[in-house]
Amino acid sequence: MHLTDYHIHSTCSDDGHNTMLEMALASREKGVRQLCFTDHCDIDFFMTGEPNQDCFSNRCEMLKMYRETVAAAPDDIKIFLGLELGEGNHNPEQAKRIADSEELDFILGSIHNLKGKPDFYNTKYRGDEYSQSLVENYMDELIELSEIDCFDVMAHIGYPSRYIRIGGARVEISTRTYGEKLKAVLKNLIERGKGIEINCSGFRTPPGGGPLPTSDVLRLYKELGGEIITVGSDAHRVDNAGIGLAEGFDILRDLGYKYVTVFEKRKPKFVKI
Repeated sequence: MHLTDYHIHSTCSDDGHNTMLEMALASREKGVRQLCFTDHCDIDFFMTGEPNQDCFSNRCEMLKMYRETVAAAPDDIKIFLGLELGEGNHNPEQAKRIADSEELDFILGSIHNLKGKPDFYNTKYRGDEYSQSLVENYMDELIELSEIDCFDVMAHIGYPSRYIRIGGARVEISTRTYGEKLKAVLKNLIERGKGIEINCSGFRTPPGGGPLPTSDVLRLYKELGGEIITVGSDAHRVDNAGIGLAEGFDILRDLGYKYVTVFEKRKPKFVKI
């Protein structure tokens, strides 16, 4: 079975460490035969949460590196160009303009920070109660994002939990704790023909301990009729390329999924697991 990776970064992301070609070759060594680069384009500055009107300034660099990578890569790996568009609900008009870029094959929609606040990665967590309030707001923003049309697949549902655990607080984002809001998000996505991803970064970053979203959310999505699901490593360096993908495929198979989804020119295609 060949693996797919539809969430991977290069030096076209501020936090990327390797070129697209280096990431593609490292992924190929791990069995990946189709991948899509999804470098960051965040509507807000991740350090402050302030609006960033120039967030797609890397567009030309990204397109140039992508074309050079496709020309240099082996023929047995398919490489596509996407984007991880962050906080589209903070400025839907700007997000729509970016999403309409004709060169893009795929767009992940993500929330890394709340309105006016820094990325959850950079947040100082002051105990369970404060962390709980942040997650409540995050869930409300996920619902907002699920109602607009600037992406194809919602990325890493449950993102704050990754860093809240590292910060020592205890907040669970699951169907047990946020079932109704998660159901609202998933129903909105399904009705709009959009999907979710299984983000496999947690398999390499203890104490993450597993996928985002959690298996119960993946199960709920399927029970609600969801079919569009991509698999992503969320790798930012060659050492992490391909890691966790096989585990992600195994989880989907165990939950009864028969296919994963890939995209080309924003159109979904289904690949048998």
